[in-house]
Amino acid sequence: MNVYIMKEVDLMVKGRTGKMKALSLVVLATFILLAGCTTANDPGPNANQGDTGNQQTNTVSNDPAATADNKDITIGFSQRRVAGSDWYTNLIRGAEEEAEKQGVKLVVLDAQGDVAKQVSGVEDLIAQGVNAVIMNPQDPSGVIPATNKLKQNNIPLVVVNSNIDPKAEAVSFVSDDPRDTGYKTGWELAEAASEKYGDTIIKAAMISGYPKELVSQYRRNGMIAGWTDFMLEKYGKSNLELVAERFGEWVPDKALPVMQDIGTAHPDLQVVFCMSDVMLPGIFTALNNTGLNGEVLIGSIDGTKEAIRRIAEEPESGLIVTVSNDPRVQGADAVKIAIQVAKGQQVPATHYIANPIINKENAKEMYDPNSPY
Repeated sequence: MNVYIMKEVDLMVKGRTGKMKALSLVVLATFILLAGCTTANDPGPNANQGDTGNQQTNTVSNDPAATADNKDITIGFSQRRVAGSDWYTNLIRGAEEEAEKQGVKLVVLDAQGDVAKQVSGVEDLIAQGVNAVIMNPQDPSGVIPATNKLKQNNIPLVVVNSNIDPKAEAVSFVSDDPRDTGYKTGWELAEAASEKYGDTIIKAAMISGYPKELVSQYRRNGMIAGWTDFMLEKYGKSNLELVAERFGEWVPDKALPVMQDIGTAHPDLQVVFCMSDVMLPGIFTALNNTGLNGEVLIGSIDGTKEAIRRIAEEPESGLIVTVSNDPRVQGADAVKIAIQVAKGQQVPATHYIANPIINKENAKEMYDPNSPY
């Protein structure tokens, strides 16, 4: 059954550059049609980091202190999972390279996608006497027992990449701005769909990370807002029929079967919102298996080398845009902030990395065949 969302909202409307302007709108019959698709309510801004809706990227010093002062500092890194994701691998690589550069010890523990293992891993880090912990949480609320123990032991927490429950009381959050990143993706994808289909109703699917995961919710809301704002600006209405949202758990092997199910059920699918380039190989395979390869417009996030290459060299693939979210920068900046925190220095409550748009206009310039990411 199709559900028409009709409500009054106070929107912060942003153009593709990310510059924001306040605009009160009554959104009536915007044709966001949810067919067999259930989504959680948007939990709103990252409450533990303050209102970040219009926050600019903060600058982190490249030299928190002299390297000699850092030799006695040990930073723990609790990573939700590594296997199957080049993004996570590069997040750790960026952190390790920065730790070596700064002369601090970095202890990385892989929770392998298990919340209980992540909690016990943090307990191990506490026992090792770390001075600060960086965490990429597997579950925003499930890790609270671990963060409570950090607070009990006066060990500061820096959260990276994935949003966490405000109860964690993290001192800093390092990430892209997921709503802005999603917004840019949605805007670019809407522009491409407008050129191809005009203002007709567009059947779309969304491949997200995990259910109830805050970063997935923020990116989803950003994508839909970007699409809607473009269509409202151009046609005075939106035209999005979201036929399905499924969860690929940020890896291609999980994205493939859910995308294939959608493609089989909806052979007239026209658009795919993908929340991570890492899932794209599974999505492309699924579209090929269902006869939709090259027929569907795709917008994604992360800015991997392979995604940029496809945009630059394979327009027939249907990949229209990826918005950069460099894990190496996130990992490095998280280490810099953790060092500052360990020394009792002030740090930004929220640190957003740059998230430029990569599309057909600049993909050739942005493509680096020698990049490890």
